[in-house]
Amino acid sequence: MLLLSHSASSQDAQHADDTSEKQAGADQSPKTSEDSLTIEAPAQSRPDEAIDIRIVGAPPGEPVEFSATIRDSDSVEWRSSATFVADAEGVVNLAGQRPTSGSWDGSEPMGWLWSMRADEDQPVTALMTAEPTTVELQASAGGHTATRSITRAVNDGITATDVDRHGIVGTVYEPADSGPHPGVLVLHPSGGSSVAFTAALLAEHGFTAFALDYIGDHDALPDRIRRVPLDYFDEGAQWFRSHPGVADGPLGIVGHSRGAEVGLRLAATREWAGPVVSYVGSPVIWNTPMGEPAWLDADGDPLPFVDGQGKPTLCEGQLDEADAEAVREATTHVEAIDGPVCFISGGEDPIWPASRLAELGIDRLDGANFDHAYEHRRYDDAGHFITPPYLPKSADLFGGPAAAIADADADAWPAVLDCLDRGLRG
Repeated sequence: MLLLSHSASSQDAQHADDTSEKQAGADQSPKTSEDSLTIEAPAQSRPDEAIDIRIVGAPPGEPVEFSATIRDSDSVEWRSSATFVADAEGVVNLAGQRPTSGSWDGSEPMGWLWSMRADEDQPVTALMTAEPTTVELQASAGGHTATRSITRAVNDGITATDVDRHGIVGTVYEPADSGPHPGVLVLHPSGGSSVAFTAALLAEHGFTAFALDYIGDHDALPDRIRRVPLDYFDEGAQWFRSHPGVADGPLGIVGHSRGAEVGLRLAATREWAGPVVSYVGSPVIWNTPMGEPAWLDADGDPLPFVDGQGKPTLCEGQLDEADAEAVREATTHVEAIDGPVCFISGGEDPIWPASRLAELGIDRLDGANFDHAYEHRRYDDAGHFITPPYLPKSADLFGGPAAAIADADADAWPAVLDCLDRGLRG
C-alpha cells in the first residue's frame, strides 16, 4: 500500500488541513532574490484548483518576463513562458492580464499551466499521477529576478492501495478522513494510460475510487482491448463493494473514451451500478482497430458492435455507412441506467464523433422520460483529451486548441462531481 500521508484521519483533521492550506495560500509569502520584485502565489494547492499569481514590484510600464516549469515522473521538464507589461503600480496580475507574447494568448488565469510543453516528445500521462508536483515560477524585470515554488498535491492523507488478487488489478484511492465513502469505478481509455490523476482527485472530493485496470502489462490482463469479458468488471465491482472503505449502495462509474463506452454498458445492465460519467465516450459499441470484438458478454460471446472498418479513426463515415439494424443492436440502452448520467464531449474530437454519439444517448434518455438528472456538456472547440483540470493540453494529437480543452476541463469537472454526488449521496 502506498500511503500518501500519515495525517488527517477524521473530518476535523481534514478541516484543519484544508484551513491551514487556505491560510498558507492567503499568506502567499513570496520567495524572491530581490526585495523590489516578488511573486505572490500560494505555497500549496490542489491539482484541480485554479490559483491567482501576481508579480509585484516591477518597474511601471516595463516588460516582465515570466516562466513556469514542472518536472514530471520521468524527470522531463515541462515549461511555459510569457512576457507582460507591468501596470502603473508595477503589478502583473496573471488572472486578468494578457501577455504581449508567450506560450498562451489572452487573459487566461491558468494559461501558465495548460500551455506547458515538454523539452522532448513526452506524453502528458507522465504528469497524470497521484504524486505531488512542484511548479517553479520565475519573473524578471528591471534587472531583478524573483522565484516562487508551488506544490500541487492532493491531501497528503489520501491512501493509494495497489490491488492484485484473483486476476483483479488496479489501485484503490481512499479519502483522508475515516469512511466508508461512496465508491466509484474509474475506467481508463483504450491505451491503458493511468487514471490515477482522476481517481486521486475523486478521493480528494470524498469518494473511494478504484482505478480498475482491464488491459496492461500484467499477466492476468490482455495487452490491448480485445475480447475483454464484462465479467471481469463484475468481479472487480464485487470485490470493491466489499472493501471496508466503500459505503453500501451502488457504485458510480467514471470512464474515459473506451472506458466510458464499456462504463455506459455496465451502468445500463448491472444492478451494482448507479451514476455514470462519460468522458468523450460512446453509447455505441465498436470493434477494435484490428477488427476484433472489444467486449464479451457473460457467455463469452462478442457484444454486438459497429465495424470501424480498420480505419485510423472512427470519424470517417463508419457510423453513416453502418447498417441501421447493426447500430441499433450495438447501442446501449442508457435509459436503463439507475442514476444520473453526464456525457462530456468535444466537437473537434479526431478519434471518434463523440458529440454525435453522446447525442444518440441523450435522444434515448429524452424519449424514455428518464427519471434521473442527465446532461450532455458539449464543448465545440475541444477535442478528445478532456480530463479533470489542470494539466498541460498542448498535444496536437487529440484535437482542438489547448485553451479550449483546458476550458472544457475546468467547466466539466464540477458537473462530474455533481453527477456523482446526486447519484451516490442523494
